[in-house]
Amino acid sequence: MAGNKVIFKPKIEYLRVPPTLKTLITDAGAFVDKFIDALRHSPENSLTRLRFKSSWKQNVELLHQNKTRKKQVYSKFNGLSNLKELDISYSHFYPNTFEGMKNLRVLKLSGSSGSELCGSDLDDGWLRTDLAKLEELRMNECNIDFISSTFYFPKNLKRLYLSKNRLTFFEAYTLRHLNMTYLDLSSNRLPGLSDEMREELKRIKFDNPQFLVDLSNNKFQFICTYVQSLHFLVTNTHMFETVDEIMFRKEDNTYLNYTEMVAQLPRLTKFCQIREIFSFVLTIFFTHLLCLLVLAVFFHYRWKLRYLYFIGQRRLHIGGRVVNYNPQVDVFVTYDEGEPRVRRLLKDVILPFLREKNISYILGEVDFPGGDMVSHISGAITGTRKTLVLLSEDLFLDHYREYEMNLAIMREFNVRGQVIVPVFVERVDLNTYPPEVETYLRNQLYRCLVYRNNQTFWTLLLHAIKNDK
Repeated sequence: MAGNKVIFKPKIEYLRVPPTLKTLITDAGAFVDKFIDALRHSPENSLTRLRFKSSWKQNVELLHQNKTRKKQVYSKFNGLSNLKELDISYSHFYPNTFEGMKNLRVLKLSGSSGSELCGSDLDDGWLRTDLAKLEELRMNECNIDFISSTFYFPKNLKRLYLSKNRLTFFEAYTLRHLNMTYLDLSSNRLPGLSDEMREELKRIKFDNPQFLVDLSNNKFQFICTYVQSLHFLVTNTHMFETVDEIMFRKEDNTYLNYTEMVAQLPRLTKFCQIREIFSFVLTIFFTHLLCLLVLAVFFHYRWKLRYLYFIGQRRLHIGGRVVNYNPQVDVFVTYDEGEPRVRRLLKDVILPFLREKNISYILGEVDFPGGDMVSHISGAITGTRKTLVLLSEDLFLDHYREYEMNLAIMREFNVRGQVIVPVFVERVDLNTYPPEVETYLRNQLYRCLVYRNNQTFWTLLLHAIKNDK
C-alpha cells in the first residue's frame, strides 16, 4: 500500500479495509467478492476508483470451477455509494452490478463482449439503475451490432465511447435528451450518415457548441446513396474531431482519403443528378408505356367491356335504367341512316313487310328519346329478340352503328344463340369493315342474306327473325 492507492494481488486470505483508501486495482477475481463485501460493510470507506482488470478468459475459468461463484463474484459490484469510477473492462459482469452506485461518474466496460450487457444488440435500459450521475461511458470493443432506440442513456451522460464495434447504423435521436460533449464512433462499419442522424447531430451541436464526433477509421460509401452524407462531412468539419482518417470506398472497392474524396465529390454529385434525372425519365416512360398497353387492351375489348357493363346494370343496380331481360320487342333495326337509298328501302319495303307479319320493331332515329345514346342502344340490343342489320358500304362509318353491331355480337356470346340477322342490301368489301365485324361476318357467311325482292328472300328473313334456336 502506497499512500491512498492499493494494488490488490492474489494469495491474500484476509484484508482489513483502510478508511482512507481511494483507488483499488485488482487482477484477482477470486478475492474481489471478499473485498467488495468489506467495502460495503465499511460505511467510513472513501474508495472512489475501482479497476478490475482480470481478463474475461480468466473469469470464465474461475466460474467453471464453481458454478455458484458466478452469482457470488460478479453480482457484488453494487452498493458502493461513494464510488465515482468503475473500470470492469475486458471482464464478465451482470445487470445488478450497478445498483446503489448513485455517485458513479465513469463506467468503463470495454472489451466485455462476452457479457450479457455488452455484445450484439443493446436493448432496453439496464443503465437506468441508479446511474443518474454517470457522465462517461466506455463500451469499446464490445462487438455491438445495433443499439436499439429503446436503449436508455443516463440523462447526465456527456462522453460516450463506442469505438471498435460493428455498428452499421446509429440512431442519434437516442441522445436527444442529453447534453453531450463527445461521441466516439470510430473504427465501426458506418457506410455514411443517415438523414435523421445528420439532423440530430446538427441539433446537438447547436445546443452544445463544444460537441465533437469521432468518425475516424470508418469506411464511408462513395456512392450516390450517401452523396448528401459526403456533403455534410465537407460542410460541417467543425463538428468532427477529425475527418482526415475516414476512408471512402468507391463502387469498384478502391478507397479514397478525405482529400481525394473532396476533389472527386463534385463529379460524383453531377453523375448522381444525371442518373436521378435518367431514372425519373425512365420511370415516366415506362409509366406511359404501361398506360398505353392498358388502353390498347381496353380498346381491343372495348365492345365486350361495354356490353358486360350494361348487361350488369340489372344485377348491380348501376344507374337508373334497368335492362330488359324479358324482350317484348321482336327486332331492333340498324342501318345507315345517312344513305338515302337504304332509307327508302327500309321505309318502302322492309318495314311494311314487318308490320304485315306482326313483327314489332325498334328504330333508333324514331324510338330513342335522345340523351345518352349508348344507354339507349344497349337497352335496344338487350331488350329485343333479334338485331336486323342492313349491311351497306358505309354503314360502319358511324361509330354508333359499329357499337350496335359489336354489342349484338357480344350478346350472341352471352345467350349462346343467333341474335343478329345480317342482310346485305348492296355489294360491299368486307375489308373496309372494322376487324371484329369483318371476322364475324366471314365466319357467319352461311347465315347472311342478300336482299332480293322475291319470295325466297322474304321466307328466309321471316324464318331468321322468328327462329330462336
